[in-house]
Amino acid sequence: MSMKKYLFIGLMALLAMSFTGCVINDSKTPDCKFHSKSIYLTVYQQEWIYDTQNRQFYAHFDLPDISEAIYNYGNYSLHREYNTNTSDVYQVALPQNIFCSEEVENAGVKETVYYTQQVDYRVGVKYVEIQVTNSDFFYPADTQGNLIKPETMIFHLQLMY
Repeated sequence: MSMKKYLFIGLMALLAMSFTGCVINDSKTPDCKFHSKSIYLTVYQQEWIYDTQNRQFYAHFDLPDISEAIYNYGNYSLHREYNTNTSDVYQVALPQNIFCSEEVENAGVKETVYYTQQVDYRVGVKYVEIQVTNSDFFYPADTQGNLIKPETMIFHLQLMY
């Protein structure tokens, strides 16, 4: 390689480092200029609200942490957490599709109904809303005909700005 190519590669490397948002301080460790925040959200079974217009359950969280600047220029992701406070804890990124079945009785005959449950979310300035929607809008009901609310769920919101 010629000297011009080495110089070009070196300049490109320096240029790339200037766009990373991190600088090297005196102790040779990077100081990154971005911020991150983790917020855990729990929706208890009794807190799910059924929206008759959209035919889904939802939970709304007011979150002043999501400013207009973070909404417009930041990054966010939401994961559902399983086995919290155990050594088997893990997270699944939303949206998540769960394949379900339910035994129902129809005209005295028991049959199995298969459906998909989708857990999804929407983010806006100062809020997060989590939705649970079943395919074909099939929602199991108790003996009084009341819809059975989704189980308690724990979510992990990650903000980077």
